[in-house]
Amino acid sequence: MTQTQIWVIDSFLCLYVVLTARSREIRWYQATLISLFGFLLAMTPFSYPFMEIVSAIVGLFTG
Repeated sequence: MTQTQIWVIDSFLCLYVVLTARSREIRWYQATLISLFGFLLAMTPFSYPFMEIVSAIVGLFTG
């Protein structure tokens, strides 16, 4: 995953977190996306499996 892809995904997830917090209605999948945002933002060694999962999902949609 390139640095640009990480910035795009983090920007999208950050916007999603802000909009979700404003609605005051958080479901389990929203909490999962918020957690994923935290892992990608921290870029700890524990985030590498999550980055691979995200790139596999993105690869399904981009062909």
